[in-house]
Amino acid sequence: MYGYYYQEPQANGNSRLDLTFAIVQQGRLTIDSYYDATGTITIDRAFVNGHYYSDKAIGTSILAVIFYAPLYMLMKLTGHQLSLLHIKYILTVLVVAIPSAFAGSLVYVLCETLSGSRLRAYLATLAVALGTMALPFSAIFFGHQLAAALLFIAFFLMFNLKLKPDLRQKPAYLFLIGLLLGAAFLTEYTTAVIIIPLGIYYFYLLREKLSWRWFRSTILPPALSAAIPIAILMIYNTVAFGNPFTIGYERLGNQYQAGMSQGFMGISWPRLEVLFYLTFHPAHGIFWQSPVLLMAVVGFFFLWRDKRFRLEGIIVLIAFLSMLLINSGYFMWWGGWSFGPRHLIPMLLFLAIPLVMVPRRLVPLVIILTVISIGQMLIPLAGSMLAPDTYFIQNAHLPFFGYTSIYSYSWQQLLDGNFAYTLGGAWLRLTGWMNPFLNILAILAVTAILVITEKRPLKNDLPQVS
Repeated sequence: MYGYYYQEPQANGNSRLDLTFAIVQQGRLTIDSYYDATGTITIDRAFVNGHYYSDKAIGTSILAVIFYAPLYMLMKLTGHQLSLLHIKYILTVLVVAIPSAFAGSLVYVLCETLSGSRLRAYLATLAVALGTMALPFSAIFFGHQLAAALLFIAFFLMFNLKLKPDLRQKPAYLFLIGLLLGAAFLTEYTTAVIIIPLGIYYFYLLREKLSWRWFRSTILPPALSAAIPIAILMIYNTVAFGNPFTIGYERLGNQYQAGMSQGFMGISWPRLEVLFYLTFHPAHGIFWQSPVLLMAVVGFFFLWRDKRFRLEGIIVLIAFLSMLLINSGYFMWWGGWSFGPRHLIPMLLFLAIPLVMVPRRLVPLVIILTVISIGQMLIPLAGSMLAPDTYFIQNAHLPFFGYTSIYSYSWQQLLDGNFAYTLGGAWLRLTGWMNPFLNILAILAVTAILVITEKRPLKNDLPQVS
């Protein structure tokens, strides 16, 4: 599924892509040549000293540079110019879809280790990878899903330190953990509220008596690697905005400047009403759009009861609640043009951990809710996920059943024949409803067969969960 669909990123993604194109094509950080050009138009920009810059966290753009630079050189050498659509699609697959798919595979491996059950690991992976916003946002050039992948991969590597103590003696392994965490922050600043508990988790796992040897072998490698993305960010901020600690959101050249000036970068105290909108309200609530996540809440109880994984449960719970709380205080909690509260995406993969701990007797319910969740995520993926935010701006208090982003907007896009770009449509000439249905059936069939026929013995590192 990841990489099969593509959606035009509009202002948010174009802002990130504009920076990539400016660096590779012009060797500069300003996006003056792109922000109002056909195919790269964006209102998400900062304005400093007569020049426009992307106002977004730069991690997605910098990673795209690594892939776009050789592609751009190849196009110049061969004289063959790909269309802008194909360039944006290729970069979305390489930068967002592939890391997301890799993280999804690690979700399965980790869940199998925790539960000792391939079925429950498979269900938990399907639930979070295909039944949450992780699926649609793997098809668009935003930063949220890339940040989610980086964070979960880092967590997976940390969890392996618990199972395989010999890994603690490998500086390159520890270096990679720090690099992933630093890259996640470079990609989405709000991931700091997840990075902090993950950092505590790392220190707890590798705790020893204070000594230079411990600091040199355990703390220095990830600290140095995490400093690399931070240094890139500070250099960028200095060149673009004149101060290493000034970010694009402080120099907005659009209508969001007033909102971002509230509190800290637009984030004020949490609001109970917004917490309800983010969780259970039909317009944007994650438990409404992905009801299988309700079982993850149930799973926290069983995760807490299992002392082997209580620490992991605490870390995941802190990450989950922290993201909810800061987003409930954000002036644009709905995330602008989006079918769901996209700022919550970085923590969604972690919810597979409590979900896989749900006992066997509740598996039938998990299956039903997973099917509903995947079905509801396919609608914005196959149609359009960038629902206009007019409804939220005009309604200070949302009527309960007055609007649902999935059905009031994305479903209507499908009924009107507005289907997203897909490989099947481009290569196999699949049109209309054939694309989403054939695709999901093929994916589910292939993955189910692989799980059922897998001959590899289950890991015996940990006893099975009852």
